[in-house]
This record gives sequence, C-alpha cells and structure tokens, in this order.
Amino acid sequence: MAKTTDFTNFGNERPNYFAGQYLLEDDFEIQHKYLSDRQRYHNQSLHISGIIEGLEVAVIQDTKSVQIKSGSAINSSGDLIILKENITFSDFKNLTDGVLYIQYAQGKQVQQQKDVPDSYTRWIEKPILGFSTTIPENSVNLGKLTIAQNTITLDANVREYSGLSLPNSNSKALTLRSGGNATPNLAVLTGSLKIDGDLTVTGTISGTIDTKNITSGILNVDRIANLSTDKITSGTLNVDRIPNLSTDKITSGTLNVDRIPNLSTDKITSGTLNVERIPNLSTDKITSGTLNVERIPNLSANKITSGTIVGDLTVNGNITGKNLSISADGSKRGALFLASIGDYNHVLYNNLSNIDNEGVWDGAKWNVFNGLNIRVGSGSSKSTALYINNTGNVAIGINNPGDYKLNVQGNQLLQGSLTIQEGKVSLDGSQQIIFSDNGTTNQLKLQLWSGYGLGINGSTLFYTANGNHSWRDNQNTERMLLSTAVDGGLTVKGTGSSSFAGNLTVTGSLSVGVSVNSTTNIDLSGHVQLKEYGLKNIAFLQARDDSSNRDIGLRIRTQTQGSTQRNLVDAVTITPSGEIQGKIWYSDEYVWKNGQTDVKMGHSSKCVAFLTYTQGKFAGSGEQVFTYIGSDGYWYLGGKQGSGGADIVAKARCIGSPS
Repeated sequence: MAKTTDFTNFGNERPNYFAGQYLLEDDFEIQHKYLSDRQRYHNQSLHISGIIEGLEVAVIQDTKSVQIKSGSAINSSGDLIILKENITFSDFKNLTDGVLYIQYAQGKQVQQQKDVPDSYTRWIEKPILGFSTTIPENSVNLGKLTIAQNTITLDANVREYSGLSLPNSNSKALTLRSGGNATPNLAVLTGSLKIDGDLTVTGTISGTIDTKNITSGILNVDRIANLSTDKITSGTLNVDRIPNLSTDKITSGTLNVDRIPNLSTDKITSGTLNVERIPNLSTDKITSGTLNVERIPNLSANKITSGTIVGDLTVNGNITGKNLSISADGSKRGALFLASIGDYNHVLYNNLSNIDNEGVWDGAKWNVFNGLNIRVGSGSSKSTALYINNTGNVAIGINNPGDYKLNVQGNQLLQGSLTIQEGKVSLDGSQQIIFSDNGTTNQLKLQLWSGYGLGINGSTLFYTANGNHSWRDNQNTERMLLSTAVDGGLTVKGTGSSSFAGNLTVTGSLSVGVSVNSTTNIDLSGHVQLKEYGLKNIAFLQARDDSSNRDIGLRIRTQTQGSTQRNLVDAVTITPSGEIQGKIWYSDEYVWKNGQTDVKMGHSSKCVAFLTYTQGKFAGSGEQVFTYIGSDGYWYLGGKQGSGGADIVAKARCIGSPS
C-alpha cells in the first residue's frame, strides 16, 4: 500500500492582505506555516534524505579533531539543513568508532523584553553536529570515524547524498541518487527502468543482455569477441548494426545469409571469409560495396554474377561507387534521366551534345518539371537548402518561394552594391537595419538624396540637409519648420504652444516675441534663476527693446483666488525712470505698556520695525519708547517709565515680509 501523509494539521490557509489591514501575530504564523508546510512536504515526498552539497569532512590530526565544511542537506522529515560556516568538531565522547552526523535544530533568540519569557523575536536555525556508534533518527551521515591512539581515520564512503524520490502506488521506495564518494559519477536507481526513447551508452554495460531487446543503434563486434553464430538463434541481424565486421570474430557455426539481409561488403573489412561459412549465398544479399575475391577464397563461379555487362542494366536497389561516367561513346556526352529514358522534363545533361535538339552550347542543363529541391542532411533530418519552382521563383532555406522571385530565410552577407531600379524595400515593423561599428568617418550611412541623409562621425549621429528641416503629420501637412544658418543660428516656425521637459541652457541671447506689441508668453513652472552677467557680480532683469527708442517699464504680477475665476494683482511696477510702485507687506500692530517686558516682533532679516503710536506723559524724567534688534536677531518694542511714574503706551509695526 502506498505511503500516506497525515494532513490533519497541514497548513491550507493563508492571509488575504489588503490596504489598511490590522495584522496580528496569528496572521504571520499562518503565513509562515502555509509556506513551510508545503516546502517541507515537497522535500520529504520528492527527495530523499542526504547531503546536497559541501559538508566535506577533513581530519585535523594534531588536535584530534575534524573540520566540517559549510554545506547543506535534507533530512527524512523534509527539513533543509544549512551549515553556514566551517566548523571544527572534537566532541567524540571517548568513543573509538562511530558515525559523524548532522541534525536539524532551531531555537528562539533575541529576547525583546527581559522579564517576558515569550518575547523572543527570532527563530534561529542552527544544526547540531554529533558523534555516536549508531546514527540517530532523522540525521544525515557525514562519515565514519575510527579513533586509535589519538589518530583519526575517516571513511567517507558511507556518506549518503540526497536524490530524487518518485511517487508510486506501493510502499517500496523508488529513488535515484549518487553512488557516493566511492562512485560519485554513478547514478543508482532502486527499481526497474523503462526507456521509451533512445539510449546512448559510451561506457560498459554489465549483466545479461537479451539481443531481442536491442532494436536500434550500432553494436560493435569488438564488444562481442569470438562471436559464435550458434549464439544468434532468432531474429534478423542487420549488418548495418555491426560496422567493421571482422570475420575472425565469427569462429564457429554456420552463418546463413538469410539471417543477414542486405549484406554490404564494406561491412567486412578484415579477415578471410570462407564461402563454406555462408551456404546458399545469393547475389541479392550483396547490394552495395566492392567484393574482393581474395577475401573469399574457394569462391565458386555461381557465387559471382557480375563482371562485364553488355546491354542495359536495371538496378532496383542502390548503386554505390567511386566514379560514375555517362556517355554514349568515348566522345559523345550522355544524359542522366531521373525518370524514363527520353523524358527531358526530368534529366541532367551537358548541352554540347544537343541530344534534346534545342541548340548547341557548352554548358549543363538540369530540367525539372514541377520544381528543383536541393536538400542537405541525413536520414529524416534533411532540410531544403535551395528550391526552384516551376515558375522560376527561387527559395533558399525553405521549399516555398511564394510569389517572390527570391525568398531567402536566414542571414545574408553581401559584398558590393545592391541596386533596386523599381519597387521599394519593405521591412516588418519588428525588424531593424543595423550597420556595423566599422567606418565611423564623416560619411553618410543612409543617403536619401544627394547630400541628404544620416551618418556617423565618431560617437556622433548626424544628418545632412540644406538648412531646412520640416516635421509633417501623416497627411503631409507641415507642423513645424526648423531652419539652421551657416553660423549655427536656429529659427523655428510654427503655431500653437510648445513644451520643454528638462533643463534648457542658452549660452547666447533668447528672444521671445521680438516684434513690437507682441503678447508672447513664457510659461515656467518652478524657479527662475538669474546668474551673474559677465564678471560684474550682478544679475540683470531688464525691460528693453533694442529695436526702438521708447519708454519701457517693468511690472510684476501675482495671482489670487477669486470667487469664480483668478484675479491678477499688479504687485510691483517699476516705471521707466526707475521708481518702484506697489504693495508692501506690514504686520499687525504690536503694543507695549510700561511695566511689561519688551514685545518680540519680526526677524530683522525679513522686515524693518517702526513706531506707529505713542501715548502718555513725557515729563523729562527719563521716559522712553524705542525699537531695537535683540541678540537673537528679532526686533523688539519697549521703553522706560522714568521717575515721574507716568503711564506710557507705544505701538509699532514691521514692514517687509512675514517671518
């Protein structure tokens, strides 16, 4: 019966997260259990306990200890064991013979509140290393150690490596794992193996082999020395299965040629083959190659049916030879008919013989009726290299040129020029025209007209035109015209608004709306920063017109929110003569009375204070009111009562900007 798992406490729920969710400890525990249960179940069900990588053991004789290198393993419960650093182990418990093992372990660490036992914030996985006479349950074997007179001997061949466990319908394990340290390149499978495809073996196959189960591939007779034919008692043995067959490998028994159909002599390359060993030799068993009679002594005449053939030769099989020459006589060229003789729709011949009565010229003709398909490859993997259909269309790489006179599938290398007198070059939208990185001199790579096109100069992409550059829409309507002058001047013509994303640096002058009465706007979002003009340590904001002699002032406007639409406020106006007109911010009135501390007002970097009101009796006894800047940089309003004891009141405002 198949092994079953108790899924009673298996995590099958996980949190559903959403924005603003209030998460509790239980939510995170459920999430962790959901993931860890699945990972542990995967490891336990589809893998077997053992070492994954590392965990090599090295003996340190001088200190009677061993070093265990970092690595990983899986135990039988599906726990992943990680040893992060190399560890030196010496706790042998006075044992002289035992197993070194590693176990999975975890513990709580990082206590958040000292007096709260259950306030640890971390689970730390730290494996346990041990040494005992028998390996504990759920541990992984790292090696066997023998200790004699402080000398440690390591047997690493008992180390077990992890592998694959295949689910099946019974409780018997079906696993695949490494052969261990003794045979690291050996894959050990518990159970039988069925292969539906091909099996290629470059090494040695051991055990009993039934040849009826070998139905494809090549069997080399050097692997079957002293082959006796009485060992082959059933089935048909094809010599293509035994290349380079040497007769000294067949030392007994009688080999019947009916057992070796399609015998080709090129399969017999050494030794002497006695015809008594091949009774009833029929010529239809020798269908290719060259048969040397020295290889078959005592050959009887009825065994050879070839020689000089006078007349026609009909071959139903294949003809294999070194050279094949076709001619009517010693001088007249012949023809190779691919169908019946005289069928000039399927023939290959040299035209100088004029055997088709179509005229004489020294060249070859290859006539095909429905098309010519030249293929390369072998077996069922042959593919079309060149195809010509009955309309003269040519395909390279495929067997259907379609409506194209030339259809090429794959990459092409063209050295020289390509001229297209009529038509156009069409590319699929996902294709590219790519130029190599060679030849980056100042020359056009793509010429659209004489002197017009695209090119590369060093690392710069440039295009050439005669000063005018136009952008048009898909209706061929011009949207923008860009004109460049010889000295680098740039003129943009167009209507409508333009936007610019990023920084714009103008090293010369920037003129916008240069005509008189122009109402052109420059809309900016952010700061306008004016830098030093020349080396005068001054930045200029000017209102001027170099094309006329007239008065021009400068006005700065702000915007306030209205009930239905915005309100534009003339904040500051500078007249042509330099007078400044506008609104100046001032604070509410600050009030000081004698007997109270000085009143703190605005900061001196933002505003200037001035008295707006005084009241009281100044009897000449030291009464004062004043404003001053304190040590903290703020303006203060204060005064002195004097000896007369009169009541004094003072008020002041700050003018400038709010602090």
